Amino acid sequence: MSYIEFLELPTFLRKFEQRADGVMWLLGAGASRASDIKTAGDMIWDFKSRLYRSSKGVPASAVSDLGDQRIRDVLQSHFDSSGEYPALWAEDEYARFFEITYPDAQDRRRYIDGMIRGARPSFGHMAMAHLMKHDLIRIIWTTNFDRVVEDAVSTVMGTGSILTVGGLGEPKIIRSSYSQQQWPIYAKLHGDFQSETLKNTTTELATQDAAMRDVLLDSCRNQGLAITGYSGRDSSVMQVLRDAINGGAGFPNGLFWFVREQDNLYQGVRDLINDAKNAGVDACFVKAESFDELFSDIVRYLPQTEGLAIELDDKRQLKPRKIDLSDRKAALPFIRTNALPIIEYPQTCRLIDCDIGGAREISEKLDEKSSNLLAARIRKGVLAFGDDGEIKRVFSALNIRSMATHGILDDRLKFESGERALLRDTLFRALSEHSGFELVRQGRSYYFRGDKGKSKYDTAPLLKSAGRLNGSLSKGDVGWSEACQLRLDYRMGQLWLLLNPMVLIDINRDTPDDIAASAKDWQRERRVRRYNKLSNAVLDGWVKAIFGPDKETVVLGIDGGTGIGARFELMPITGFSGLSS
Repeated sequence: MSYIEFLELPTFLRKFEQRADGVMWLLGAGASRASDIKTAGDMIWDFKSRLYRSSKGVPASAVSDLGDQRIRDVLQSHFDSSGEYPALWAEDEYARFFEITYPDAQDRRRYIDGMIRGARPSFGHMAMAHLMKHDLIRIIWTTNFDRVVEDAVSTVMGTGSILTVGGLGEPKIIRSSYSQQQWPIYAKLHGDFQSETLKNTTTELATQDAAMRDVLLDSCRNQGLAITGYSGRDSSVMQVLRDAINGGAGFPNGLFWFVREQDNLYQGVRDLINDAKNAGVDACFVKAESFDELFSDIVRYLPQTEGLAIELDDKRQLKPRKIDLSDRKAALPFIRTNALPIIEYPQTCRLIDCDIGGAREISEKLDEKSSNLLAARIRKGVLAFGDDGEIKRVFSALNIRSMATHGILDDRLKFESGERALLRDTLFRALSEHSGFELVRQGRSYYFRGDKGKSKYDTAPLLKSAGRLNGSLSKGDVGWSEACQLRLDYRMGQLWLLLNPMVLIDINRDTPDDIAASAKDWQRERRVRRYNKLSNAVLDGWVKAIFGPDKETVVLGIDGGTGIGARFELMPITGFSGLSS
């Protein structure tokens, strides 16, 4: 992200505390990412994949990992060469690709319906519902189609009837509730996925329902607005926000646009904030790593909700029923999971307050200094495990103001926070050192590969179940390797290490399409032939190759030297789920 002047989040929190009842919220697709709903950016690549596959006649598996930059490069090159599609990052990219992929409205509606089916509220949605309950949020606007906000309100308040919900066909409901101050209000600018009117193509977006747009315009001229998870691609919505500036008379309680470090800001968004600021509006960008993390900070700060994190912890999920394995019989329907319980993990780390940007700058600094520190970024500063002397050496030129300790709280591990990223990176490095496998990162995924490093333990069980661990395909000389994907997750009140055995193939942007498609077919065939018994044996093989043959708890971690180190204790036995009669 090029240079942008940001308002510090602590400053926003203090402003919001005083203005909460006069600040509305606008939620975009990024606010539903933690609910496993695709963002607009995710959907763009999905559309490109579907168009590419249908025109080239290649299977879905050939371009399955849309987070892989190499696959994205192949797709983008295809569309760029045709000259018929919007350029990468064009403001109409989402709408145009959606319209081209599914020209019929009913198909677009079915796509949205399928995308959001089964979505559940995230931490941030539940926090918003509690803020509505405390009259700290009165109006929420959204461009989303899902129902996670309604579900969160129903859970928190015990009923959904208290929330006034209106879509494109119901602007009068929103206007009436607004004029009569019947809070809370939830207005859907693009309609509900059950509605006949879904506004998500270029023509439709340009003709946004005039009545709903007028309500948004009127409310923006009398309220402040905080925007999160929204890209600003919709010209109709953006025009309303521009009109609402009203020579500086609009947004009397401020205009706050939340962005992540890696976000690509459209010029229209930059112009909106700059024009509003020049007109005298309290308008600014505020940096926040995620929707969930933002609302974790809000509820933690506000006096009315400072104990909310614990309350959410208690109500987020049902506790699982204990299963008695003492009299286990083969006939009982037990299901083996791929999750290993992490019994103990670090509770504190070092917190460094210094002049540095986001996670990318931290990574670049560690590389520049050839440092083995483990570090992550949160709003308060840099979190780290490692020697204090090494911390000072790495960050000495960045005006270190303080080095304190920071508690790693469970409620910060429920979503992709800086604390969770730090624990993940530390655990995976410790596992690499413990096992002998080299840790490989591709996009956002982490792997141990059979052709990278060498296990310190017996790999015979893995070899017996998988056959070979790596090789090369005769067609195109494409390399392949058995691999184990590593993930860290927080469920049922504790951390889990998830092991996902898979087969990886090495294709890149220079790999011809027919060779890549053939390799993907081979990869899929190798996977699908692994039925329950064989899949179980492969998972067992990886557990033994990573942890050794013993079934006792494994202790590993990194030495902190004169600083704070990290200690993990894991049980190398996967969890089971099931019911007995």
